[in-house]
Amino acid sequence: MLRDFKFIRKTPVLLISLLVVSTLPFIYAVIFLGAMWNPYENTEEMKFHIVNEDKGHEEIHVGDSLIEELKEEDRLDWQFTDLDTAKKALQKGDTYGYILIPEDTSKKAMSFLTDNPEQVEMSLNLNPGHNFIGSLMSEQVGHFIIEEVRKEITDNYITAIVDQLNSVESDSKDAQDAIQQLTDGADELNAGLIEAHNASGQLSQGANELNNGIGQLNDGANQLSGGAGQLYQGEQQMTAQLEQIAPNLGPAGQQLVQAQGQLEQGAGEISGGANQLAQGASEAANGANELANGMGQLNNGLGELQQGSQQLSDSLNEINTQLKKVLDKIEEENLAFTEAGAKDIAQPVHLETNNVVKTQNYGQSFAPLIVAISLFIGSITFNVVYPNNKIFDEHTGVFKAWVSRMLLYMVHALIISSLITIVVDFIMQVDIGSNWRFFLLNYVWALLSITMIGALVTLFGNFGKFLSIILLIVQLSASGGTFPIETTNAIYQKLYEFLPMSYTVIGYRTAIFNQAFDHEFSTVIYVLLAMLVSAMLFILLLFWIKEKSPKYKALTSRLSRLES
Repeated sequence: MLRDFKFIRKTPVLLISLLVVSTLPFIYAVIFLGAMWNPYENTEEMKFHIVNEDKGHEEIHVGDSLIEELKEEDRLDWQFTDLDTAKKALQKGDTYGYILIPEDTSKKAMSFLTDNPEQVEMSLNLNPGHNFIGSLMSEQVGHFIIEEVRKEITDNYITAIVDQLNSVESDSKDAQDAIQQLTDGADELNAGLIEAHNASGQLSQGANELNNGIGQLNDGANQLSGGAGQLYQGEQQMTAQLEQIAPNLGPAGQQLVQAQGQLEQGAGEISGGANQLAQGASEAANGANELANGMGQLNNGLGELQQGSQQLSDSLNEINTQLKKVLDKIEEENLAFTEAGAKDIAQPVHLETNNVVKTQNYGQSFAPLIVAISLFIGSITFNVVYPNNKIFDEHTGVFKAWVSRMLLYMVHALIISSLITIVVDFIMQVDIGSNWRFFLLNYVWALLSITMIGALVTLFGNFGKFLSIILLIVQLSASGGTFPIETTNAIYQKLYEFLPMSYTVIGYRTAIFNQAFDHEFSTVIYVLLAMLVSAMLFILLLFWIKEKSPKYKALTSRLSRLES
């Protein structure tokens, strides 16, 4: 029941191999995740060009302000160059994109409150053929830059508008002062009206009191006239009685007394009438004084009315003058509030995105990496199946054995490269810019992969197969086939310069998009051929060592058969 475990225990090499193989998932996860851990936060080494042709407008320089802000921003490795340099860098793959700030940017940015508002036009230029994910990241950067420009334009706009409003405010302050004078004049006019109203009331009251006094004076005069009549009648009676004294002085004395009483009563009435006359005269005098005071107050109120009315007239003229200055100021600044201008202020910049190459779809964009991995996996499976360390003819010389092995590698490389070409070009119908470059690279890369893995297996036996899988994982992570290599840490960037798959991916991009990136296609082929020749010569050296060292030959044979 435990025969398998007993066999493994008796075969140390197999046990070691199984233990090593068990670490593959861990190794794959660590290496691959390490390369893709946080690429969007590690873009500071990605080059991105800024082409500023903005000439500015009056005191507004949108382009210069943007550059100053980007110098403080380390999101990317900003390159401030001219248009020709940026174009060449994008074509060669030396940059992930560039943004062009036209010469009329500032002028258009300050046209939104004119009769002819113009939206700012800027262009973002990308090359998805160089690195598709890199172009997507650069597109996000482009929108970030546009947002910065939008903020810059908005800030400048608000500043300019506030300055104009301050200028208009200084002219309108005089109008505001005139309005205050108008208010003060209205208050004075109201006070004058109240005082005139009060004075007219006092005048009416004085006239009434004067009229009452005159009535009382008239009544006193009437009473005085009646008393005077009674006095006269009493005097007549006294005279008549006095005339009768002579005949009979006794009774006459009594009547004389009565007449004297009537005379005194008449005198009292005269005195009362005189008092009423004096009182009426006094009231008439008081009414006359109040009338005089009311006339004075009315006079003062009318004066204030006239002064307030004049102030109102002057203030209205001042308001008219200052408002005319405000309107002239707005016209002088050529300010126009239109619906189009309002829309442009809300969305001041239009970004046009241009791609140097047109990508068919995601499949075409990732084809360079996928094809390279596919051929490398095909090479691994070949070396897993084929017994590299078994020599069929013991009497065959080293060189003949080596030539035979190389011919085998070449045939198999031709088979798998032809199959991958048919699948990608004809079945999947991926748009290939240069078919002959694509097929040539398929063959060279397939042959190099088989030879490299064959050398590892020849040298280390089954452990070489394990190393070939590790090499696949490393190349998958550090060849720049997914995220830009600049987003990985320094270790992967150093490995990138020496890994054969890095050059292969560049070559595939050149063949598929018919455009050179980083290196010319011929340079890629030369580098791969140099690696291929080195691997072939290394296998020849191993064959020679096996021939000269029976112990090493026996060891590699055991490693291949997993036998003790």
